[in-house]
Amino acid sequence: MKSIILIGFAATGKTTIGSLLADKLNIPFVDVDAQVEQTAGKTVKQIFQERGERYFRELENAELGKLTNKIAVIACGGGSVLCDEFPRLAATGKVVWLQASAETVHSRLTGGRPLFDGLTTAQLRDFVARRAALYDAFAEITLATDDVEPSRAAEELLKLLRR
Repeated sequence: MKSIILIGFAATGKTTIGSLLADKLNIPFVDVDAQVEQTAGKTVKQIFQERGERYFRELENAELGKLTNKIAVIACGGGSVLCDEFPRLAATGKVVWLQASAETVHSRLTGGRPLFDGLTTAQLRDFVARRAALYDAFAEITLATDDVEPSRAAEELLKLLRR
């Protein structure tokens, strides 16, 4: 079995769906952002405020490197595809893009997302579109999560993975 590597924009369901999927597959679940927070002893928001995005990406890159060849469902941060270690990780697993519209993302976002706090839906739409090409380049499977309950999305993803 290979790792299942979930990519996609913030608030597309990577953590929630990933955790459910890991339970169904009876393998560990790893949230890259949570790993960064644990290693740094700070929240993602604090890291961004104190040291900026570049430093956060360095921490994220190091965590991605630790996950290469680990069998797990891995929920990557929305920008993990920008990291140097991501292609190596992607080569060791099955990459799934959880996709949602900018409107859905905007409705799901809560505070604490430093890159997106205060963005309008139009600005968020532009940001989502810029990242989409990167997600598409790595994804072997794409699953839309707009208007889909997480448990149903996990079931659908399980079916897609077994094909």
